[in-house]
Amino acid sequence: MDRVLYLEFERCIGCRACQAACRECGGHDAKERNYVEYIDFMESRQTFPMMCMHCKDPACARVCPANAIQITKDGVVLSAMEEKCIGCRNCTFGCPFGIPKFDFEKNIMYKCDMCYECTSQDISPMCASVCPSEAIRFIGFEEMMELRRKRAQSNLLQGKKPTEQNKWNFVPETFGVYTE
Repeated sequence: MDRVLYLEFERCIGCRACQAACRECGGHDAKERNYVEYIDFMESRQTFPMMCMHCKDPACARVCPANAIQITKDGVVLSAMEEKCIGCRNCTFGCPFGIPKFDFEKNIMYKCDMCYECTSQDISPMCASVCPSEAIRFIGFEEMMELRRKRAQSNLLQGKKPTEQNKWNFVPETFGVYTE
């Protein structure tokens, strides 16, 4: 996979097109695997897209006693394999982002797998292909690195710096997640 998923939270307009596209994606059983959340519903209507961060060392896979959550050679963390998932829900409790959901009817965990059938062929995932504000983009690695450099320079000029106890440290370098 030569391209990566890049998120810019402040671009999200809350249209939820990404969720609708995810529901329509083949093999998703009409369930979205990404979400649009409010930053602080009481303070503003600002939203942000939330999907699996495909962590370097995913807690969901680490806590799975049945080894049902596989990680591809590209680093994509897949949903639980139906034939292995025992329905313990450890993955749903272990994820620091609250991404894995549990289907009680089918007794299995599901989550964003970055439309791996498509992205492994360098085809944009459904969520990125429909995002009108480009809050979610599927771009080349070099383009992502350039955007990250520009963001870091802009943050330094504005006096912003990351905190030590930031949960985004778990996100791989190839996953461009940014917010103000």
